[in-house]
Amino acid sequence: MGCAAGSLGGRVGQLAWKTRPIYVSREHVGKGTKGCTRSVRMSGTTSESFTPTSDLNRVKVISLDITGTLLTFSHPVAETYAAAAVWAGLENPPSASELKVAFKVGYKRALERDPCFGAASGRGSRAWWRMCISEVLRACGREDYAEGDVDRYFRRVYQTFGAPSAYAVLDDALPFLDWALDRGYGLGVTTNTPARTIDTVLPMMGLHDYFQWFASSGEFGAEKPDAVIYAAALSQARFWAAEGACLEPANILHVGDHLAADLCGARAFGMQSLLLDRSANPLVENYSDWILAPDYPGKSHADIHASTVRSLADVRARLERAGSLLPS
Repeated sequence: MGCAAGSLGGRVGQLAWKTRPIYVSREHVGKGTKGCTRSVRMSGTTSESFTPTSDLNRVKVISLDITGTLLTFSHPVAETYAAAAVWAGLENPPSASELKVAFKVGYKRALERDPCFGAASGRGSRAWWRMCISEVLRACGREDYAEGDVDRYFRRVYQTFGAPSAYAVLDDALPFLDWALDRGYGLGVTTNTPARTIDTVLPMMGLHDYFQWFASSGEFGAEKPDAVIYAAALSQARFWAAEGACLEPANILHVGDHLAADLCGARAFGMQSLLLDRSANPLVENYSDWILAPDYPGKSHADIHASTVRSLADVRARLERAGSLLPS
């Protein structure tokens, strides 16, 4: 189709920017890309179908989820919330077993009340998490605490998740990111997280320099599997562009650990995608299992099974077997 292939510029900051040509046309975010003959439809699909196993050689860019894909929490969320309740001196503090159920209930209620961590309403993510804490306490029958007690509890929880000790980089993440950069793939994140995850957690865990672009629900006001956030990811990826190159949705491989949000959402938009099965890791938990999976061309149990991997090393192996449009 006349779309030139290219490769990633590399990490920035303390890691030197590599001097390879960047992979796609450097257009302003939100505009189309010169030389691309196919339009992206917000309904999600492109005019040309593909299969996840036969077209990985078309991949120029890799989009990654964050929580459960690159990072996990160093301790179960329920245990962290329970320890904070004791620290805050709450009367009859909820236990970890109570909070394991209550957190998922309260988290869902908070997102239903104010989607995208307060991005849509303008509440802001800190105030959103304060509201979420109240919903969690209500879900475990502790809605009668004084506001000062809830504020003290919230601050402890919020501070805890603002420290590097709350997180762990998954074992296969850094080897995969290093390999992808050395191979010349463009890297970005597409994630249902608040802006603090992008702006604070990734840098303090030493991951932000691997990526050129960041699409989060807390910034764009849309959550995976919505086509809006995948369109934002595509638009940002197209910004990092070699003049005259072309990036289509099928040139992007999205990898994440959520069936509906990651595998089905990306595929419905027209990207390629793989589902990262982290079920063997007890610290990786799914707190949004209510999300409905969109349909996509060729969706079936067999296709989902074929599109599932156990590690980022498996993603690398599939890409290496498929070959690539990227120059060697």
